[in-house]
Amino acid sequence: MRQTLVAATALLAVTLAVALPGPAAAQSSAFSPRVQVDGRVITHYEYDQRLRFMTLLNAPGDLRLEAEKSLIEDRLRLIAADRMKIRVTPDQIKAGMAEFAGRFEMQPEEFVTILEQNGVAAATFRDFVHAGLAWREVVRQKFGPRALASIYEPEIDRAMSALTQKATTRVLLSEILIPASKKNLASELSASLKGEGAFAAAARTHSTGPTAAQGGRVDWRNAAVLPQQVMAVLEGMTPGQVSAPVRLPDGHYAVYLLRQVEQRDKLTPQTTAVTYARLALPGAGTPATEASVASIRARVDTCNDLNAWGTVTQETVAQSALPRDLAPRLAGLDANEMVVYASGGTQMVLMLCSRRVAGEGEPDRDTVRARLAEQRVNSESEMYLQQLRSNANIRRP
Repeated sequence: MRQTLVAATALLAVTLAVALPGPAAAQSSAFSPRVQVDGRVITHYEYDQRLRFMTLLNAPGDLRLEAEKSLIEDRLRLIAADRMKIRVTPDQIKAGMAEFAGRFEMQPEEFVTILEQNGVAAATFRDFVHAGLAWREVVRQKFGPRALASIYEPEIDRAMSALTQKATTRVLLSEILIPASKKNLASELSASLKGEGAFAAAARTHSTGPTAAQGGRVDWRNAAVLPQQVMAVLEGMTPGQVSAPVRLPDGHYAVYLLRQVEQRDKLTPQTTAVTYARLALPGAGTPATEASVASIRARVDTCNDLNAWGTVTQETVAQSALPRDLAPRLAGLDANEMVVYASGGTQMVLMLCSRRVAGEGEPDRDTVRARLAEQRVNSESEMYLQQLRSNANIRRP
């Protein structure tokens, strides 16, 4: 992944050559205001930094416009957080940076090093994460409880009816997951791959997903649980065809081989909620931590046993709402099995406690309610951000 980000340097140079002023102009005006948002200044330096950052991440759209837009929206997010007296702690920011770097399968220190090698300061990354975390809390407090309470039973009935119809179809796929900065590679694979053998070889070589070692092969999946953007490219395909690249919510690109489609008369039981436990051990890789991990593996049989080793976080969430960094790790576990991995300077012990399975032929109402609430929160938060922008005093000196 380090090579992936470094390879973006050429694209970065081309983009910046077009977008930025010459060296003399940049030196004299780097910290002068470019935009003011309700009195909060965005400097030319911040714009330069955000443009470099977004270019390295291969963000979509015209980045010369999107860089400024994202900075304006970040100012609005922080203003909203200040009004609600929301504060993001340094530890939360540190964890958020680790989570973001983890999407590229890197430790935060490695990720920051790659950024700095390409002219992006660590503070730029930190500010980006800070604004995102602040907005997440704004949205949670402002819309979360209300959205869940506003989902009424007839709405759930309608959604369940549609879900039941879609769930009578399931698909057998192979997948190749490509980092966000390798969009061109995803397009090349989509256009060139023919046949399951070639697709499997490409998955082993290029995919960063958990199925890479199996040639990208994925078990049967209900159409109802696939992301909408995935279903959009699969519709109309026939077995043996390779999909166009799909941009996933975590920023990765996915290319799919449709191996088989099956229509069923009724639903089969499916996992609708997952209970898992997490234990964080400081000092990843140190002898003391490795010794603790070895003892945990030898002595822990259930999630409750983990409590003897420190403060354990145990949660039950809808399968569809699992955090993106945990879902693939939990997917391969049986009840009371664990996986250990490093996150920043912390050694994480993740254990599957149980899976809740919906009854034969009936989608789970709690899962449907959670999905509807999530959709409503996303919609309301986007409208709120647009409202903030409409009401803000945005001017350019």
